[in-house]
Amino acid sequence: MFGHVKEKGIHFDPRTKLLLIVVIATLELMDINIYFTVAVGTIPCILFICNRQFLGAVKYYVLFLLAAFVHVHRVDIQLNMFLNMFVVLLGALILKLSPAFACADYIIKSTGVSEMISAFSKMKVSRNFLIPLSVMFRFAPTIAQERHAIHDAAAMRGIIITRKKFWENPLRAFEYRIVPLMISIANIGEDLSAASLSRGLDNPGIHTNYTDVKFARNDYIAMALATIFLTSVYLLSTFAG
Repeated sequence: MFGHVKEKGIHFDPRTKLLLIVVIATLELMDINIYFTVAVGTIPCILFICNRQFLGAVKYYVLFLLAAFVHVHRVDIQLNMFLNMFVVLLGALILKLSPAFACADYIIKSTGVSEMISAFSKMKVSRNFLIPLSVMFRFAPTIAQERHAIHDAAAMRGIIITRKKFWENPLRAFEYRIVPLMISIANIGEDLSAASLSRGLDNPGIHTNYTDVKFARNDYIAMALATIFLTSVYLLSTFAG
């Protein structure tokens, strides 16, 4: 998940990002009209571009627009009853949920662990929440590194399990890949918890952060532009409707 992130594009405060994901997820579920829904779904694409995630922006927006097209023409779709129901339901789920998931992906790839912890500290979040949160932030990337290490270690011993070999002998693949990974997960969880405690996250005293977060001009501009854009689309689409 969150790792050591290098700023690649326009930087926003983590609190601005969290506010945007809450607003976008809420507005998408309101189902005001299709124009407003598409406008809300455009914001994550803009955020991807701001962070220079161009491929992610293209993939997300193409999928989102396809879901919007299916939603608009759901009555005209003439397929098998079950297939028709599946396509319409899948399109609705993508239309409503993909913007929030896209924002979450943007936050994960544009925010460092220290930056997020500092933001939550300024939001007066309880330490009982911050400790497991800091462990969770570091857990996923550590597991990914461990998985690659297990793969390399197995390859050095001549144990190469491709997708084809996995289906030929699933038990062997489970033994050489999943079992070591499960043991590593248990050990990594304990190590990360100990590391968080050794850094004094459970200390009730006043904490200082290496990374300081604060609202800057980009945050105010982003919130103002998002408000103006969504309000304009809402008024125009309502008036046109």
